[in-house]
Amino acid sequence: MPTPAKQDAMIAVHHVIPEDVRDPELIKRLQSWLDDQELSRWRRFVRPQDQHRFLVSHALMRAVLGQALGCHPKRLQFTTTGRDKPVVLAPAAGAPIHFNLSHTEGLTAMAVSWAPVGIDTEWLKRQVAGQDLAKRYFTASELADIATDPVPDGHHRFLSYWTLKEAFLKAEGWGIVDRLDGFEFELSPKDQWPPQHIELRVHNTPSTPTRQWRFYQWQVTPDHVLSLAACAQQAQHTTVNLAAWGYHDWALAADGDPVG
Repeated sequence: MPTPAKQDAMIAVHHVIPEDVRDPELIKRLQSWLDDQELSRWRRFVRPQDQHRFLVSHALMRAVLGQALGCHPKRLQFTTTGRDKPVVLAPAAGAPIHFNLSHTEGLTAMAVSWAPVGIDTEWLKRQVAGQDLAKRYFTASELADIATDPVPDGHHRFLSYWTLKEAFLKAEGWGIVDRLDGFEFELSPKDQWPPQHIELRVHNTPSTPTRQWRFYQWQVTPDHVLSLAACAQQAQHTTVNLAAWGYHDWALAADGDPVG
C-alpha cells in the first residue's frame, strides 16, 4: 500500500478464514507479533476457537498496517481514543492512517486507508431474527425491500442492510443503538444480490454524515457478505483493493522477522 506522500493511495480490504491458519510454526510466529496487552486478552478466552479467531484477527490487523506503514507487524504500537477506538501510536506517519476490523463466524476482514473507513462482515448462515430486528431499526422502505428478497430465507437482503449500516456507523464513529432508523439505504437493482448500486438517504439531523461516503458490498465467500464505507473524495481517486489473505501474505509480512 502506498505511503501518504503518494496521491493515489489504495484502500486495502483483506479477508481471511481463521480456520485456514493451522500451521503450528505460523501460529507461533503470529503470537510473537502481539504485544503484552493483546496476549493478556488472548489468554482470557475460554473457548479455543475464540482464542484462535482473536489471534488471527489481530495478526491480520498488524500485518496489513505493517505493509501500509513499511514496518514489521511486531513494531506497531497502539493507543485508543475516548471511544476506545484503536489508533496507531507508532510508527508515526505523515498523515493519520485509518483502519477497521470486523469478524464473524468463519471470517475476519480488515480495511485500511488514509481517510476514515468502516467495514462489516456477516455469516450468511447466521440464524438471526431478521424481520424483528428490521422492524425495530429499519425504515419502511428497507422493510419493504427485505420482504421481496429473492433468497428464500430472506437473510441475504437483511444482512446487506445490516452490514452497510454497521460499516457506515463505524466509519463515522457513531454508536449503533440510537441512529439506525435515522437513515436508510437504497439498493439496486431490486432483483440482484449483492447490489450494484448503493445510495444513502438521511432522515434526521443527528444522522447527517460528517463527510460524503461511497459504499461497496461483496459476497467474498459463498457464506459471507462484506460491506465497506469509504470517504467519497478518497474513493474517487483511489482503487479499492479487495483480496483474500493467504499463506504467502503472512510470509511477506514476516519478512525480516527477528530471530526469537
